[in-house]
Amino acid sequence: MWTSYDRTSDRAYVLFADRHPGEAAIRCIDVSAAQTNPPPVPIESALCRLTLEFDDGGRLIAMEVEEASGVLPAAFLEEAGQQRGERPGPK
Repeated sequence: MWTSYDRTSDRAYVLFADRHPGEAAIRCIDVSAAQTNPPPVPIESALCRLTLEFDDGGRLIAMEVEEASGVLPAAFLEEAGQQRGERPGPK
């Protein structure tokens, strides 16, 4: 698993798969809270900041979180912000 956090854009990224099919095969889905009983406001707000990335087999391989400092633990952001090395690439 590879993580990163950019304080300037306040975006966190978690790549669950070190090897993936490449950007052209990845499908991005923005998450929204479309339920008959909406979750509490803080949870609904967090859901609207998520983008999930799936590989060509429909497996979740990554997640991006906008305005991450408002919805992710500070300890995670601290560690992700210190991530070194390039993002792992395609198979």
